Amino acid sequence: MLFLALFFCAIALILSTTAAPVEDIVDSLPNAPPLKSKHYSGYIPASSTKLLHYYFVESLGPDPSTAPVVVWMNGGPGCSSLDGFLYEHGPYRVNVRDVVNADGSTTQEAYLTEFDQSWAYLANMLYIEAPVGVGFSYSAAPTEAGKLSDYNCTDDTTASDNLEALRSWYGKFPEYASNDLHITGESYGGIYVPTLAEAILLDPTFPASLSGIAVGNGCSGTEVGICSWGDQGSALSAKFLTSSGFLPEDLKDDIAVNCDYDSWMSGDGVSQECFESIGTLNEYTRGLDTYCVYCDCPAGTESLHSKIHGVDHVLKSKALGARRRAPEVETKACINTYAASMYLNRGDVRRKIHVEEAGVEEWEVCGTATGWDYTSTRPNLPRDTYPLLVSKLSVLIYNGDWDACVPYTDGEYWTSSMDLPVQKEWHVWETKEGNVGGYGREWEVEGKFEFVTVKGGRHEVPETEPVRAYEMIERWLGGEGF
Repeated sequence: MLFLALFFCAIALILSTTAAPVEDIVDSLPNAPPLKSKHYSGYIPASSTKLLHYYFVESLGPDPSTAPVVVWMNGGPGCSSLDGFLYEHGPYRVNVRDVVNADGSTTQEAYLTEFDQSWAYLANMLYIEAPVGVGFSYSAAPTEAGKLSDYNCTDDTTASDNLEALRSWYGKFPEYASNDLHITGESYGGIYVPTLAEAILLDPTFPASLSGIAVGNGCSGTEVGICSWGDQGSALSAKFLTSSGFLPEDLKDDIAVNCDYDSWMSGDGVSQECFESIGTLNEYTRGLDTYCVYCDCPAGTESLHSKIHGVDHVLKSKALGARRRAPEVETKACINTYAASMYLNRGDVRRKIHVEEAGVEEWEVCGTATGWDYTSTRPNLPRDTYPLLVSKLSVLIYNGDWDACVPYTDGEYWTSSMDLPVQKEWHVWETKEGNVGGYGREWEVEGKFEFVTVKGGRHEVPETEPVRAYEMIERWLGGEGF
């Protein structure tokens, strides 16, 4: 009897620690090579009515049972983390090809190809479409009023919902609770990632141990940097563009003389001569793609600022413009998600990844549910949140140096403004091949705190620099430093 009792206890233990949900298994993907590791896709509740879509890829490199779990979040607010999956560091890249039909006509179809610099070769990758109402995530509230209430999102509700959704994910995958957890993201994910990390650190019941966070080209609050949508952001943009080859040297000299950056950054205003000099700058820069100043805007794309950064932010920016005491720097926001939209709007793809219940008519990289709204409620993460994070975690802030949307001048500014003791001053970090990977600085803290640039990286760094981005994340996960 004792033997049988021990036997059944052992079976129960095995089942409780290998509870990956069978109903969420993705056995194959249409128009794609065979899967090389296990994939799962489904829903994790953030509340009784808020259901966030996740896509999970088991490690292609280290043993999944011991490999770290890396959560990825895109930003917007209002943009899907499947952008990261299909265009940045998932196991595949999405493409479009022409297909000749039986009648001789030509159509196009989306397909996937293997991607050698996938972060899944380093970790178990978990992509979460957040907040609710973004991508295939949806509200199951029984009334329209309930849905609209769920879709009224803020920085704080998003942090809370992401915490509960991740807790739900561990309920489905308890076998990963002992693996190191890292949270990563970019752009407005610069709000999602640290606020989720803060919520985890303050919750003694959370089922896993958080090791670190990495934020790429990220926002840092409504009062700080580019995403303050005020004079500070335009000053940081001007600093970035005047370090480029887009402007003649005499104009750079004029801006240096006419524009008092300290006054500009503090919101005290600038001289009329500075307004005029930046007006001339805009004549040279307004045609540049803000997400990749050294790239061309894809044919047929348009400025989609409201979709990328949220309608609330655009309205706030316009309101600030009416009372602006400093000039606004102009670039053009271009995005091309044609291939991803074509792929994820296929019925067979949706069936394979189990998202039909969301009832999404047209998935877009930056598409949200009807009535969806977002209000930024965190003013200053460097002041209010990062001191806790850098005392307990490995924190990596990185910026691609081809990005004018959230330029490296922003990341360097706010990380340095925390006035922490410097452990390693501005320096080159080199790739394994001995090439310049970028530049960086490290601070002396109880945890680990580093800021690095990625040479040739756009706003979505792995899109233009997958090799450097891969090595950056490999070094960070391995605790090597830069």
